[in-house]
Amino acid sequence: MVALARRLVRCPSLLGSLCALLAGCGSTDEGAGGPSVVSTVPSDGEVDVDSELGSLSVTFSESMGDGWSWVTETGHSAPEVKGFAFYVDEVTNVLPVQLAPHTSYAIWVNSPDHAELRKFANPEGVSARAYRIQFETR
Repeated sequence: MVALARRLVRCPSLLGSLCALLAGCGSTDEGAGGPSVVSTVPSDGEVDVDSELGSLSVTFSESMGDGWSWVTETGHSAPEVKGFAFYVDEVTNVLPVQLAPHTSYAIWVNSPDHAELRKFANPEGVSARAYRIQFETR
């Protein structure tokens, strides 16, 4: 690892390329410079969520169009959806759900893998960057 670091320091263009590559890891190019998630309920990583919480919500950095994509993740529990998602204002979308106690959940706001599941977009059609929410109920 030290040898690689020494080579990178000697070759700034390689270092720049590696930094650009690493900056893109774990995200999609879709939505770059567009809307982003400002907050969610529950918050990502929250471990003491009330199982009686009746909805999930996401708030974006700018006004959004009418579409939405709450996306499940294979191999992880997803909340039971109890109705259609809806916007309470121009930036906040709500998904009615039923949660079970003592359960770990994962759900995505837009898909990291499938462009057709990136319907959270601004009125100009620029999709929000995919965002994963993982949480546990008490």
